[in-house]
Amino acid sequence: MKKFDLLILGSGPAGDDLAKKAAEAGKSVAVIDGLFGGTCALKGCTPKKAMESITSIYWEAKHAQGKGFDKNIAPIEWRSLMAHKAKFTTLVPGGTKRKYKRYGITAIEGYGTFKDEQTVIVNKKEYTGKHIIIATGGKPTPLPFPGADHLITSYDFFELDELPKKIAIVGGGYIGFELSHIIRACGSDVTILSMDEQPLSAFDSDHVDTLVKATLDKGIEVKLGFSVSEVVPENNGFRITSKRADGKEFTHQADLVIHAAGRTPNIDKLQLTNAGITLNKDKGVAVNDFLQVKSHDHIYALGDVTGRLQFTEVAKYEATIVFHNLYSKRRKKVNYFGLPSVVYTYPRLAMVGKKSVDNKSKYIVRNEDAANHFIQRAKSNTHARFKTIVDKKSKKIVGAQLLGYQAEEGINLIAMAMQLEVDYDKMRDFFFAYPTMGHTAKYLF
Repeated sequence: MKKFDLLILGSGPAGDDLAKKAAEAGKSVAVIDGLFGGTCALKGCTPKKAMESITSIYWEAKHAQGKGFDKNIAPIEWRSLMAHKAKFTTLVPGGTKRKYKRYGITAIEGYGTFKDEQTVIVNKKEYTGKHIIIATGGKPTPLPFPGADHLITSYDFFELDELPKKIAIVGGGYIGFELSHIIRACGSDVTILSMDEQPLSAFDSDHVDTLVKATLDKGIEVKLGFSVSEVVPENNGFRITSKRADGKEFTHQADLVIHAAGRTPNIDKLQLTNAGITLNKDKGVAVNDFLQVKSHDHIYALGDVTGRLQFTEVAKYEATIVFHNLYSKRRKKVNYFGLPSVVYTYPRLAMVGKKSVDNKSKYIVRNEDAANHFIQRAKSNTHARFKTIVDKKSKKIVGAQLLGYQAEEGINLIAMAMQLEVDYDKMRDFFFAYPTMGHTAKYLF
């Protein structure tokens, strides 16, 4: 049995950051994973963002048609886009292992299973750690309908050699909308099948409705309130049957069907019951405010495996918290106040803080169309909104949502103001470059 100060299951942003910090502190560290680099770097946000950065240029150019751009703009060429994406992903697994070697971190290839609360088995070998970290991330949620095994996941999407002509996406969340905008920019027909009448429920309904209109304007079909009931192979493709709550049925033909209907904590192979580790309501590992599992002080869980806030930035932040709590005298609790999130469509949809407030008499709430703002008009973006919520007494910002060009940059500045407890009067005094979304953000309160 090999023993380490820190035994980490998972090499994504959470496990990777924690491993480096601990190794730099002189601790003996081992990282267990089947493919080094993690979902974000290999099959998630990194390849998606590499592709979206190109396809959003296409949509910008489409908005600029007749204003200096040719009216006949060809769609993005799929193979060239995939070659661009590969520059960000291909070398990650080997590079991660080489990095670990430089840091003196032991890389154990395979998938870990708990034998008990002290021991993890990988390929029939036993390992133990003074502290054990569960950071195995998430995976696509299993789907219940017949024919679900015919769907590819977003993981598979990033490895397609060719992009079929007709594609259906099951799921109307972040991934579904983001992939639809990428696919349509590459010239394929795409349909979003969302079981929710109001998709992207974390966001304000006015903003989501406007994003749906922007999506429809791109030639993307959006079917809301339709739950897929069956997928059947037919004519070298698939017949997808979906139904509404009122019984209305929709049948759709597609060459390819993509599963984008949510993610769930990746715990199946861990055998957590052997270690007496319990789950939370999100079917993730249950942890306290210090990120310790609720049954054992020496075991921690962080990142998507807890099923709570599934963002790369949260995983990295939690790695910092766990490192502090492992090797400092005074522990810290997690604090997610001011965490922004973004849907990387074109235009972007971004938010931070509260979506709404119950007692509106205590707050100043603005929810307005923003298509007339200069930065949006300059980009010919007609789908733009903003919503801001400010405490009347303290003048502190408690929530904001932005839809439009550079929304992700505007929300970053507002999130920073919230985290630093800067009131909106002070924010208006800041110097920002003009014209930018950051400059516009000063005047949204």
